[in-house]
Amino acid sequence: MTKIKKLTVSAVALAAMFASGAAVAGTLEDVKSRDKLIVGVKNDYPPYGFLNDKGEIVGFEVSLAKYVAKELLGSEDKIELVPVVAANRIEFLTAGRVDAIFATLGVTADRDKVIDFTTEYVSAAGPSVLMAKEATISKWEELKGKPVCGIQGSYYNKKMTEEFGINLVAFKGQPEAYRALKDNRCIGFVFDDMTLQQKLKEADWSNYKIAVAPYEFLPMAGGIREGDAEFQAAVNKAIEKAEGEGKLIEWETEFGMPHSDYIAERAKAAAAKKN
Repeated sequence: MTKIKKLTVSAVALAAMFASGAAVAGTLEDVKSRDKLIVGVKNDYPPYGFLNDKGEIVGFEVSLAKYVAKELLGSEDKIELVPVVAANRIEFLTAGRVDAIFATLGVTADRDKVIDFTTEYVSAAGPSVLMAKEATISKWEELKGKPVCGIQGSYYNKKMTEEFGINLVAFKGQPEAYRALKDNRCIGFVFDDMTLQQKLKEADWSNYKIAVAPYEFLPMAGGIREGDAEFQAAVNKAIEKAEGEGKLIEWETEFGMPHSDYIAERAKAAAAKKN
């Protein structure tokens, strides 16, 4: 084989290596080099990620992301929190704008084709429907053909429209959807049950209720770029350590979440594995 041919083959092999995902295998090295972990989180999604009275982003997944930063870099302050929404979180990740996303990411087969997941850390109730207290609807099938507020990029949107026949009015963020519901532009708001339950604790939502209960429970995990095995292993190790130390149970209490058997069982398993 001539020298020119060898160079050509090498170039093709290099291109194939990058196309296969090897190009993202250095995230852990990049994070340590810059001495900062960049994470996409929600800032409008209590209890997982939201703004407190001081304008700081806090929440269950924010605390978990900070714990991961501490394990990777020695301090939870070595982190940059980048607000994302359902419609752009995976795009931010795949485009390299963040190293990982801890942003109420349900584990689904479709998403698994595009990104990789960390170890699962929450089993969350799926969507429910928030409606006015006088509403008589109580089943998903009764929403067929009716205008219901939703959020762009939610994993269940396809099911809402194709299976239940809902006329989904999708908004980019929660504030717009809540306003539309109160303005009667929608008869209800389909969203994560945990968040809607939290909303009902607010005084100005006392005239509303969960009218339609969730139809499933879905595991949640962090998201990382495909093929990033070294970074995935490091993040998983940190998550499992947090579980074994009972941190996720502490964060449930801190952010007003009902205690989950799933989280308790994972904490017990992680502690046993450590010992």
